[in-house]
Amino acid sequence: MTDMELTLPLILIALLLFIVGAAVGSFISVLSYRLHHDHKGIVKGRSKCTTCEKPLKALDLIPILSYLTLRGRCRYCAEPISFMYPLLELITGAAFVLLFLHFPFVVPDLFFSMDLLGLYLLHAFYLIILIFTFFYDLQYLHVADSVILPGILVGLIATMAPQTPHIFDSLLGAAVAIIFFGLQILLSRGRWLGEGDLRIGIFMGVILGWKLVIVALFLSYIIGSIASLVIVARTKKVRGVKIALGPFLVIGTLISLFWGERILGWYLGVLI
Repeated sequence: MTDMELTLPLILIALLLFIVGAAVGSFISVLSYRLHHDHKGIVKGRSKCTTCEKPLKALDLIPILSYLTLRGRCRYCAEPISFMYPLLELITGAAFVLLFLHFPFVVPDLFFSMDLLGLYLLHAFYLIILIFTFFYDLQYLHVADSVILPGILVGLIATMAPQTPHIFDSLLGAAVAIIFFGLQILLSRGRWLGEGDLRIGIFMGVILGWKLVIVALFLSYIIGSIASLVIVARTKKVRGVKIALGPFLVIGTLISLFWGERILGWYLGVLI
């Protein structure tokens, strides 16, 4: 993370990025719903209330603010709107700001860096893929190939850019994920994991490289194990409880994307 002195212009840029990120989060929620329900116009057509199917106006689609002003209910049928929608917008907006702290394409003296802007846009694309995968798998227990596969392709192409994993590092990271998930799928005959988790793992390996994908997998399984224990304790059920692994893989990837080098350095320092 680059140390920056906060100035009014940088604060305004961060605010703008939050607004853009929240709008992207709103688009992710629409894309997720339409993709799952096989809408013909996945990116076209007006948004509708999922209950009364009334077309929504522009004022109903302002990220976060519309939910607050409408008090979490549809303007037309008064049915509750899932809190997941504003939460998704809030998380995506915050992620765009956090990414700016890592790749500040405009520094305090307002010098503009095309290289850092390129890195920012690339990693913003990764964030969109990851956040979409998190909520889609959480809601529908499924991984959308139409989203994750283009992410893998872009990740491989991006290895030619500076400050990204080398192509061999990315391929080795993907190989680590394939072996790690492939063995679990073979041993369990597909009962433990699905092929969607394998594809998420390949995406993780491509964008992180082999060292950080190991960190990400470790974090994902630790966080996933803790969450699973909490869910089992609350539901008091062991059998029949379906827990998607994808969201935990996304969390581990995001942590590693932002702080993986520090975590790895700390861990190696403890060992040595």
